[in-house]
Amino acid sequence: MKTLRIILVTIFSLITTSSYANMSTAHLSDDENKSSNKMSYSTPCEISDTVLMASSEEVCMSLIEKIANHDHD
Repeated sequence: MKTLRIILVTIFSLITTSSYANMSTAHLSDDENKSSNKMSYSTPCEISDTVLMASSEEVCMSLIEKIANHDHD
């Protein structure tokens, strides 16, 4: 009876360990995909004496306009 328990615990441990290994490899591939999709924020954008980084001049102007419209509410 004890040997049966030991065998079952060993098998269960091996299955659990392999499932954790499979999950970690899946996360690694997701991280690679995320890093390749990162935007670059290279345009400085000054809004209310605060400098933010925007992806383009058009985005900066849009942010300035939106914030200016909210200031009047």
